[in-house]
Amino acid sequence: MKKFILILLTYLCLCNFALAEELMQVPLVMHIASSASDGRYSVADIVRIARENNIRVVIINERDLMRWEYGIWPLRNIIKKTVEYPSLFQYGLKRYLKEFEDIQRKNPDMVLIPGLESAPYYYWQGSIFKNNLSLRNWHKHILVIGLENAGAIRNMPVIGNPQGLIMPWTFKGVFFYLFFPVALIVLGAFCLYKKNCPYPDRQRQHLVLFSCKIRTCGIFFIAIGILFLANNYPFRDYKFDQYQGDLGILPYQNLIDYVNRNHGLTFWAHPDIDNFQRTSRVMIETPEHSNDLLLSRGYTGFLVFYEGYKRVGIPGGIWDEVLGEYCKGKRKTPAWAIAGLSFDNRGKLGEYIADCRTMLLLPGFNKSEVLNALRQGRMYALRGKDSSQFILDKFIVRAINTNSIETIGGELKLKVPPQIEISGRFLNGQTRYLTVKLIKNGFVIKTYDVVTPFDIFYLDDNPHKEKKSYYRLDIQGDGLMLVSNPIFVDRE
Repeated sequence: MKKFILILLTYLCLCNFALAEELMQVPLVMHIASSASDGRYSVADIVRIARENNIRVVIINERDLMRWEYGIWPLRNIIKKTVEYPSLFQYGLKRYLKEFEDIQRKNPDMVLIPGLESAPYYYWQGSIFKNNLSLRNWHKHILVIGLENAGAIRNMPVIGNPQGLIMPWTFKGVFFYLFFPVALIVLGAFCLYKKNCPYPDRQRQHLVLFSCKIRTCGIFFIAIGILFLANNYPFRDYKFDQYQGDLGILPYQNLIDYVNRNHGLTFWAHPDIDNFQRTSRVMIETPEHSNDLLLSRGYTGFLVFYEGYKRVGIPGGIWDEVLGEYCKGKRKTPAWAIAGLSFDNRGKLGEYIADCRTMLLLPGFNKSEVLNALRQGRMYALRGKDSSQFILDKFIVRAINTNSIETIGGELKLKVPPQIEISGRFLNGQTRYLTVKLIKNGFVIKTYDVVTPFDIFYLDDNPHKEKKSYYRLDIQGDGLMLVSNPIFVDRE
């Protein structure tokens, strides 16, 4: 216990406490898959490598289910081709969560959180007989955090997981999926035993002839009935399947809503990237889907790094549209930016960790505070070869001549013009040139070319029309990119 306290105190001393409310800055890495699904390293190895790189908060996002099926109508559940790769469902949920708990106990000075990388939906386009079959939208992924109950994970409404997609019993299901095949079997049995031309022989014993044609029909009806009975099990509809074409945002919103009901968090992963590849006779196609952030509601945020900056995180991009909708009351919650490694089995994990991370602003060091910070947007995202050395000491909005202060992820009510204060430095004392962009409501209102360490004070005496507005930062330089989450200002 003494060793744990000493390590924790030493680490916290390295963190900066200059932000409002004495929040400590703690680095987080996430979007890493272990060998329990499609990753290169075991969970224990991931934790060890993170520790070696001075990371104390790790979220591991395993692939929940990696199974693709293509069936031939009308017996798609029987005449089908299935391809499956290692995933958490295949590994075993209870087994994985138990092993994760054991590793957490062995690392009490770290916060380890199990998570998922989910593909809620894919659909087939084209035909295997015309050699133009394509698998669409498999690489639209959502990261799920905070579901640590095997039952809640098992019931996730994702494609390929019947338990999470099955609908209640309906008359249609009972009639078409169950009664109709049973009726064929009964009809076939009747044909098998139907008597044809009974007559007495010389001893006046009744002989019965059976028609070969009728018996053949009976066997046919029974076989078809049994096939459809097996194909239609469990005799109910599903919310959706892979043969319904493009369902738009529906499957993704469905997952987001489910996770919200179970008090979890959801982040859109790599929305900016196109993914096109050919495997055997199938083309795998997922166009960039950044516009889905506008179409969906209630998600926690998105990964600005990697593959979320080009269209979403850039000043005036889709993220600013989402934040603008929140300020106008069109959304109940804002969306937050975060950094994720997108690491599975390629490359070296240590190099990824050095290049990309999220800094959390925490009032206390425990799992609950980490999840609260993610939920409330108290964080900023970094990437670049020197990102591990940079600290944003301060980004606050202050009501001038008052003690009212708010920092990243917060909301400040004020009647006077706000003053924005920004400070940053490199931990190794380097003097570097950076460009700091202050963004207000999607527009860059001020650009500063600074040398580290730097301090910026900006009084925004330009009143805005909207009742609620926000400020956020975009900082870039050689070997560094930083995107902060917004601070909201509500005029009283």
